[in-house]
Amino acid sequence: MMTVWRVFAVIGIFFAAMIGWMILGVSIIQRTKNADDILTGRVAELWGSEHVQRAPLFVFFTYEKQKRVNQETGKIFYVDEKITHYYDPEQARIDVDFSLDYRRKGLNWFSTYKVDFDAQYTFKNYGDRLVSGFIEFQFPASGAIYDDFRIVLDGEEFDRHEKMGTYISVPVLLEPQEEKAVKITYKSQGMNDWMYIFGDGVKSVKNFLLTVTTNFDNPDFPSGTIAPSEKEKTAVGWKMKWEYNDLVTGYSIGVEMPKKMNPGSLASRISFFAPIPLLFFITTLLIFGSVQKRNLHPMHFFFLSAAVFSFHLLYAYLVDHIDIHATFWISAAVVLFMVIPYMWKVASARFACLVAGLSVLIFLILLSYAFFFPGWTGLIITIGSILTLAILMFSTARVKWGEVFK
Repeated sequence: MMTVWRVFAVIGIFFAAMIGWMILGVSIIQRTKNADDILTGRVAELWGSEHVQRAPLFVFFTYEKQKRVNQETGKIFYVDEKITHYYDPEQARIDVDFSLDYRRKGLNWFSTYKVDFDAQYTFKNYGDRLVSGFIEFQFPASGAIYDDFRIVLDGEEFDRHEKMGTYISVPVLLEPQEEKAVKITYKSQGMNDWMYIFGDGVKSVKNFLLTVTTNFDNPDFPSGTIAPSEKEKTAVGWKMKWEYNDLVTGYSIGVEMPKKMNPGSLASRISFFAPIPLLFFITTLLIFGSVQKRNLHPMHFFFLSAAVFSFHLLYAYLVDHIDIHATFWISAAVVLFMVIPYMWKVASARFACLVAGLSVLIFLILLSYAFFFPGWTGLIITIGSILTLAILMFSTARVKWGEVFK
């Protein structure tokens, strides 16, 4: 018979199991973080890191006489002071094509991509005299490869050999009010995000058009970036445009690659969620066990809680070796094999299958599987919880609880 003291004992078992799940979840997070830190660096070395492409600049110098005073003699003298000038592009037409190509290291998936960059910039001398300067183009990542890299200035390809570092400088002469176009193309590889930065601080951007095409669906945009002004679905992905005539902004443009589900983060989320399925499971057994006069002792709940805990423990460590879906269903089969035969011996075959087994299937397995559907997890769990409450209410509506806990 279920007494109040037995109920309190079961509550104590529940809280002990909850502490165990918290410890397991934290250990999974730490283990995942350590592995991810190591593997991310290795993938970046093998494939390429995140790309941050800055807009090129036209840089030139002028000298102006500046008055100085000798502190000892008080005499005035003049020096030629070098002043650096930076001109942003007068016009930019950029085409970027992304080909998402996931890479797996260990059991973690990384969002690696190939990028085809094709841009044409126009620079103008706004002054009234000839200026000699250079167009400075920074590479988007130092840890990357660049295939078919070309710079063409007014139809003439620039000889870049022996001049390359973190950036490349193209010498340019500009007559007063003259414009010159430079075309920059390359093919490269990166990981996770791709960013385009107009410059430092708030910038004035004129006659700008960036067209991005992808071979994947659901592209995202990092926080602090500008959303595309146009977005069109294609046969293989998306075509997006950022087009501005005269934009003033301190934000950048960015594209975030879709991420595959990694086992570590999934296992930790399921572990932290585990007390809720256990609460539903224990509540169902308490109610139906009391109504059907099953003599369930707190030790029965102890072993059942341990069986449920074994599901998460097995999943957390088996997922390092096989596919996440296969791991989940193997762990589910193990816990069902433990719970149903055990309750068959404790109570009856009917109680073991229809109450204990079905509760494990619904509360532990199906609700935990909701985490495989990001964005829908909360709704699935909410609907499952409401349906469970409704079933318990209607199944026990005529029960005289005063006699049950007498």
